Amino acid sequence: SSGINAEYGGAGFGTWRTHCVSDEDSFKRIPDNLSVAASSMLAVNPCTAYRMIEDYHKPTPGGWILQNGANSGVGRAVIQLCRAQGIRTVNIIREREHAQDLKNDLIRIGGDTVFTSAERSELESFCRENTPHLAFNMVGGRDTIQLLKCLGDSSHLVTYGAMSNSPMSVPFGLQVFKDITLHSYWMTRWTGRYRGTSQESEMFGRLAEFYQSGELVPTPHCTRSFYDYRDAMDSAFSEKQLFITESTLADSRFKSD
Repeated sequence: SSGINAEYGGAGFGTWRTHCVSDEDSFKRIPDNLSVAASSMLAVNPCTAYRMIEDYHKPTPGGWILQNGANSGVGRAVIQLCRAQGIRTVNIIREREHAQDLKNDLIRIGGDTVFTSAERSELESFCRENTPHLAFNMVGGRDTIQLLKCLGDSSHLVTYGAMSNSPMSVPFGLQVFKDITLHSYWMTRWTGRYRGTSQESEMFGRLAEFYQSGELVPTPHCTRSFYDYRDAMDSAFSEKQLFITESTLADSRFKSD
């Protein structure tokens, strides 16, 4: 009915439009009290984080999850969802200028400890004392070896990205002698299998509750009018860019068109 917030359940639908016609079952209702930012991000990064935590040998409270790409949208969601459930996180970020500022930010939102990819010996030493048995791999390439070295025996590695654009390296000894199981995860595949099911409804309901309680907050972002698309493209690598209908309709350039 009129006034209900909803989003399309499939990929590639195209949402920059004023009207569309589709089957009712094609849409998922979004709680009315979620922000525009939370609503726009709900179905992608938080869902990926939620499903990997829930579906791949979830640690008990007090246990550890190891992840690289920790400052990504998924990585930040993993940190917050784990914190809300008493699970601790070991987080890896790319070596960069002002890395300490990013470390502080990830700890602020709930990360337990953060290392740069260059701090290999420090990371391995920490994981010997606080051994994770589940790792999330967004980077791929040779960074995969770093995760495998830090996992305990009979662990699980879930790969959901390949930001390095390099083939994933899995040494024979690390996988076989440590009995590490490799998994892959793709949110689009999961949605195709479970769209319209109770599992999907339960997931969206729980994520909405995390947003409503403040335990989960949207990834840092900038809201813009569509007329500012050039600025958005220039800034896209530093933070998420959200084009807001109301901002565009209120833009004086829209009115002049």
